[in-house]
Amino acid sequence: MSPSFLVLLVIAVVVGALVGSWWRSSRHEQPAEPPTALSPEKGQERLAELIQAGQTIDAIKLYRALHGVGLKEAKDAVDAMRDGRASTALPSRQALSDAEANAAIEQAIWDNNLIQAIKLYRDLHGVGLKEAKDDVEAMRADLLRRRG
Repeated sequence: MSPSFLVLLVIAVVVGALVGSWWRSSRHEQPAEPPTALSPEKGQERLAELIQAGQTIDAIKLYRALHGVGLKEAKDAVDAMRDGRASTALPSRQALSDAEANAAIEQAIWDNNLIQAIKLYRDLHGVGLKEAKDDVEAMRADLLRRRG
C-alpha cells in the first residue's frame, strides 16, 4: 500500500465518522419547550397513563422526578404498579401534628437513617430533595450541637 492511499483512507474514515455523527444527531427531535412541572396529582395521572400505555422507561423517569428516589426504587415501584401489586393513586398522607412530624424526623436522624429522615421531611413539608437534604443536615447539626 502506498502512503498516499493510507492518507486517503484515514481521511475517508474521519469524514465518514463526522457525517455519521451529524446524521445521528440531526435525527433526534429536540423538544419545542422544556417540560413543565406537574402538580403531584397531575404527575400521578400522567404516571398512570404511561404505565397503561406500556411506556415503562418514561414512567420510571417520571416516578423519579415526582418522588425523588433512585433508579432501582423507581423501577420496582413502576413494576409493582404495572403488575397490579401497587396502586397508581397518590399515597395518602398521614395527618401528623408538627410535633409528631419533627419527632419522627429527629428519631430517624438519631438512628443515623438520613435517607428516611429526608423522605419524611419531603413528605411532611412538600419540598424538593435538595432543600429537604439541606434542612435535615441542618437539623442533624443542631441536634448534635445540643447533645454534646
